[in-house]
Amino acid sequence: MLTLIINSSYSIPMIYKYNNDEKLDFWTPAKIKKAEHLKTRNIGFKTRNTKTIKNTIDSSKYTKSMPPLEKKYVLINNTIIEATNVNQIQAYPIGLLIIRNHAGELFTCTASVINTGNGNIGLTAAHCLFNNATKTYYGDIVFSPGFNNGQVGPLGAIRVVQKIVTDEFLNNNNDQFDWGMVKFNFNIGGHPLQAFTGALGWEFNVGNDTPIPTTILGYPDEGDLQNCPNDGLTLCGWHGITHLVDDYYVIPDLEIGKGASGSPCMINYDPNTNLGTLYSDYASFDGIEEEALLPFYNPILFQALLGEIIGF
Repeated sequence: MLTLIINSSYSIPMIYKYNNDEKLDFWTPAKIKKAEHLKTRNIGFKTRNTKTIKNTIDSSKYTKSMPPLEKKYVLINNTIIEATNVNQIQAYPIGLLIIRNHAGELFTCTASVINTGNGNIGLTAAHCLFNNATKTYYGDIVFSPGFNNGQVGPLGAIRVVQKIVTDEFLNNNNDQFDWGMVKFNFNIGGHPLQAFTGALGWEFNVGNDTPIPTTILGYPDEGDLQNCPNDGLTLCGWHGITHLVDDYYVIPDLEIGKGASGSPCMINYDPNTNLGTLYSDYASFDGIEEEALLPFYNPILFQALLGEIIGF
């Protein structure tokens, strides 16, 4: 079942628009509408020298899960107000990721804010952060949480200042590791982004041999989702069952579409708070088996990347 997500915040006037770099003019709605939508390509490339992510986490102590976090504040007329009503000025932790490559071309993916002690960390697909053609990370990336119907979200555009993916993806373009993390440059009144958007929880080793009731939210373009414009500019949701098969969670007979790359795959999604617990992200579509592939997170690598991105 597919649900079209309607965000009521766009009818509320005088919402603060956060843009921490006036030079970031590439995220304007008119330009975003002309952007392409990234989709993973299953082609390898030669090994390159990369910074090795060293795991310094004691495997007996690493966090096995993190609960969702409700937003604490909203911004009205540039004033911070405690969020006493979760429906007051919707600010999703999920949003549009707008990427500009070295040639100045725009692409889009989906990303989400995850619950961390830092408060400014997000997760998306690795191929939305690392350019296989140039063997480099994309330079200019911004994030608009709550972007919908071609309009930026209540917080505007937020600059991504750090990106990181696993060496397995850097060296082998391995779809199994098609996930990465970003750090946002956001601080209003001493509060990080997750204080205004809320944040998804995260968990590992979900499902095993059992079906997994799952919600996926993202910005699909040219996909198979029904009751969705599939224009890459509208936040849509898929609700159904995934299965763990080998090293992937899979959804048979579903191609979510370009632009949905990086969409969070959640259990226990609550539409009243727009929160759930992340366990994977939409990474690719297997055209031979005709199924969506969602990578299985290695908990030690996940913690290692999280430590690296927070430490940058």
